[in-house]
Amino acid sequence: MSPISNGSLRPPAFLLVGIPGLETTQHWVGIPLCSMYIVALLGNSIVLFVIRTDPSLHEPMYFFLAMLTITDLVLCTSTLPKMLSVFWLGEREIEFHACFTQMFFIHASSLMESGILVAMALDRFVAICNPLRHATILKISMVAKIALLVLVRGLVVIAPFPLLLMKLPFCQANIIPHSYCEHMALVKLACADTTVNTTYGVVVTMLVVGMDGMSIVLSYVMILRAVFGLPSTQARLKALSTCTSHVCVILVFYVPGLFSFLAHRFSQSVPLSIHILLANLYLLMPPMLNPIVYGVKTKQIRSRVTRVFHVRGS
Repeated sequence: MSPISNGSLRPPAFLLVGIPGLETTQHWVGIPLCSMYIVALLGNSIVLFVIRTDPSLHEPMYFFLAMLTITDLVLCTSTLPKMLSVFWLGEREIEFHACFTQMFFIHASSLMESGILVAMALDRFVAICNPLRHATILKISMVAKIALLVLVRGLVVIAPFPLLLMKLPFCQANIIPHSYCEHMALVKLACADTTVNTTYGVVVTMLVVGMDGMSIVLSYVMILRAVFGLPSTQARLKALSTCTSHVCVILVFYVPGLFSFLAHRFSQSVPLSIHILLANLYLLMPPMLNPIVYGVKTKQIRSRVTRVFHVRGS
């Protein structure tokens, strides 16, 4: 790879370190990450196939679940193949525009996943608090509008990340101490004032993700009020059981993200290798666990998958 010339402020490519401090052993780390990726691919593909082929699952909750599986597939596929090539083949180089494209898909997919979780919380709120009007409120046209809003928001909000970064000069090192092209890792390589980039990243994290979290919490506060207003314990448990999968998916998405965010903000006291490992798990755990959670917790999907494999095995 040619070095950065004095007349050019844009390197032809970046070099991904992988996991700083574990360069000699990171090929072993690639084994569990690859296993998680395979599980994510198979699990999400199966869930998507079941929803697509079973007419009884053509309901708002399962349409949102289909959106979640597609987003998960995009999220893990935009990172893992290149990450494994760094770990196993030593192919650390990533072209300039390819790096920014990867960064865009990673952050846009994460933001879309957060928006989908809000949409699923809305579905559970309407189903429990206003069950008689659920089909009327969340019609196919409304679900399509919500899906479009989630997609557009993810693309529009994240688009400034690469656009602002590409205007900056990269006249210093072009080595990224990470396993993939992460926004703040690239910001630190720029040799210019990055206040706008840093501020915008913090604003997106605090406002957009914070608003999503508050919307989900508010939905479940109102759901719990409605549930505890039901006359019998059996009715309460039945209503709460319809939310368990969604709550598990929320925890799977936000808890690793919170740990990764805190590790990044307090990076001086957290080894860089731990921060990178947490960031990698944050991108892999939701795609791997989401189909497992819905496959185990949702009776319709579980029975459909069992029926498909039983028919093919007989």
